[in-house]
Amino acid sequence: MKRITVGLLSAALGGSLLLSASPASAQRASLSVHIDSVNPNPVVVTEDRDTNVTVEVRTTEAIRVELRLRPAVNTLAAQEAPEAKLFHDGDLWRFSTRFDSDDFEGRWLAIADAYDRDGKKLTDQVNFSVKHEQAAKTETRVGSFRVSPTSVRKGRSVYFTGRLEVRNHRYWAGARGEEVGIYFRSRGSSAWKWVASADTGWRGQFRTKARASRSGEYRAVFEGTDRLEDSSSRSIRVRVWGGGWHR
Repeated sequence: MKRITVGLLSAALGGSLLLSASPASAQRASLSVHIDSVNPNPVVVTEDRDTNVTVEVRTTEAIRVELRLRPAVNTLAAQEAPEAKLFHDGDLWRFSTRFDSDDFEGRWLAIADAYDRDGKKLTDQVNFSVKHEQAAKTETRVGSFRVSPTSVRKGRSVYFTGRLEVRNHRYWAGARGEEVGIYFRSRGSSAWKWVASADTGWRGQFRTKARASRSGEYRAVFEGTDRLEDSSSRSIRVRVWGGGWHR
C-alpha cells in the first residue's frame, strides 16, 4: 500500500439501512456525532505488516457519516486512501482501514462529519498516534566454518567452507541465497580486512578461497539483512611461511 496522508472514509445509508421513520413530530431528536474510539491507539506498524485500525462513531439522526484521517501537521500531499469497510447498527458507525510503514509517523486526526436529512452537518475529531517499529529479525549463526590448510606457503590458496543458518523456532535451518564475507586479521593487528565473498547454497553452505599473504586469522561474517540478524564465525589461525608468490 503506497499512501501518505488524508483518507476520506465515507458511507451513506442505503435503502436497506434506512431507519423506520417515525411520524412527523416536533420532538425529533437533534443531530449529534461523537467519535468513541480509535483502536488501536497508538497504531504501531512494521515494515513487513499492515495494521488494522477501527474507528467507532456514535450519532443521532444522521443519515450519512464521513470520516477523514490525516496527520495533525499539514506537511504532506493528500492522497486517496483505500476504501474502508463499514458496519452500521443504529447509532453506531464503525469504519475499518489499514496503516503501513509508508504512513506518516506522528500525531494524526480522526475527523467525523455527520449529516441529517435536512443537510445539517456536525463534526467531531480526536487525536491518535502512529508509530513505526522495526520488524523483529531472525537470529542467524555461521557454523561449521573451516579453513584449509592452516599452514601454507605464501602465495598459495587458502580454502574456506561453512554454513549459514537461521533459527526456525527450536531448530536451525540453512539460509539460501545470502552473501557471506571472509575477513582476515594479520598477526599483531586489530583490523579485519575483507578478502573474499561467497553466496550460500540451498542448505546454507558456502565455499570460497583467497591467496595467503601473511600469518593471521580468518573468520566468516554475515552482515545481516532487513529480516535477518548479523553473525560471525569463530576465528581460525593460519600460519604462512616462505617467500615469493607461487601458483
